[in-house]
Amino acid sequence: MKKKWNESSLVLLACAALLTAACDNGDDPDPQPPVGETFDLGDGSTTFEISEHLTLTYPNTYHLKGFVYVTAGATLTIEPGVIIKGDKDSKGTLIIERGGKLLADGTKERPIVFTSAASKGSRKPGDWGGLILLGKAPNNQGEMTIEGGVRSMHGGSDPDDNSGILRYLRIEFAGIEYGTDNEINGLTLGSVGRGTTIDYVQVTQSGDDAFEWFGGTVNAAHLIAYRTWDDDFDTDNGFSGRIQFALAVRDPQTGDKSASNGFESDNNSGGTAIEPFTTATFANVSLFGPVSNSANYVDRASEQGSKTDARFSAGLHLRRSTRLSIYNSLVAGFPVGLIIENDKNSVTQQWASQGFLNVKNTVIAGVIKTFQDKQYWSNSSVIDPSDNGAFVSPWFQTATFGNRIIPSLDALGLNLLPTVNSPLAFPLTGSLLLTGAGTLPAGFTPTTYVGAFASSLPASDWTAGWANFSPQTTDY
Repeated sequence: MKKKWNESSLVLLACAALLTAACDNGDDPDPQPPVGETFDLGDGSTTFEISEHLTLTYPNTYHLKGFVYVTAGATLTIEPGVIIKGDKDSKGTLIIERGGKLLADGTKERPIVFTSAASKGSRKPGDWGGLILLGKAPNNQGEMTIEGGVRSMHGGSDPDDNSGILRYLRIEFAGIEYGTDNEINGLTLGSVGRGTTIDYVQVTQSGDDAFEWFGGTVNAAHLIAYRTWDDDFDTDNGFSGRIQFALAVRDPQTGDKSASNGFESDNNSGGTAIEPFTTATFANVSLFGPVSNSANYVDRASEQGSKTDARFSAGLHLRRSTRLSIYNSLVAGFPVGLIIENDKNSVTQQWASQGFLNVKNTVIAGVIKTFQDKQYWSNSSVIDPSDNGAFVSPWFQTATFGNRIIPSLDALGLNLLPTVNSPLAFPLTGSLLLTGAGTLPAGFTPTTYVGAFASSLPASDWTAGWANFSPQTTDY
């Protein structure tokens, strides 16, 4: 039976919020964060609907249980500072259906947090489902059902469709892989339109991809993918948005058996050259792979006595007729820097030759192998000694592209080499990342530097105040 939560359900929540506010008279010279009530959002059933406008109020905490759908015409508003804990047993997942909206507009001081319901110290990737936004923007497969066992469709003909606001928001320990090509990611975006706002969003320890776009036109900025299990940024089915300022930091002991990449990009799963093409454009991205995080990194599928179950692959794995473009970015510490692959009879390399696919003013640094023309893995390696990148090597090094290959991470001039415990690396004065940037396409903020950060000055750290790189030990 379908369960519904409508506007009448707000009465108890509003009363709780008013009582909490009434207790704060402003006289405390050292005020502590207010303590709110705890409410269930959903009841663990597979179909629980929010069919009217609903507000989740601060300082309350909400337990997300089962598949919770915000249906067409309804808006779910989440106040700054609210914490939503995903239930593991019922695979708590929040789905914003076509025509529904999520207004999760946090602040730097009070970000909105989706996290695991498990206790501190026992949280794990895949503890709950994740956050899914679905819209009416175009994709190249028509009306599609989103992955992960969710009932909902996405796709349409409105590139300006608006699914709401995600700003100053964290998603932690989400992401479930039910099977091959049937997953819920940390943040899944299906045909989301560019009327939607996505800015300052961190996905931490997702059990599948951190961010995955299935078509759509939405733009985004200031994204963090931290210790992802599979891919950090996955673009499919004709996604055409602009993304600027993004950071990914990998854990050498956390990765997928089917090859984890910084970027994985397809036009579609079959590699067919159909419109709208995947033409997403990224700028000022810093990818720090598993090699950069561990002096003892071993490139193999599994290791006795280790948590590793990973075939880490490429910083950039561009395949299946994608037309992705990447500018002013850094790819560091992956087994392979760049793969442009004609798998499944696709024409990815042709698009690159014709200028539809671009990697420009980008640095590849400290990788084991710079280029391959295909993804390769076995039980022992992702590197194919016979594949020297006959296509991609001369293409990347085209003089007018402004790309650079740096053998050593030390030569980048960073304040540190990132680790899972110290993930933020900034360019010091004189860093080679502070030069060599190119002019960005229209719609981007002009930059003079390569990578996610302008300098080591505190003012350039756009993660400060709202991001969290130690959620395992955070009291929620």
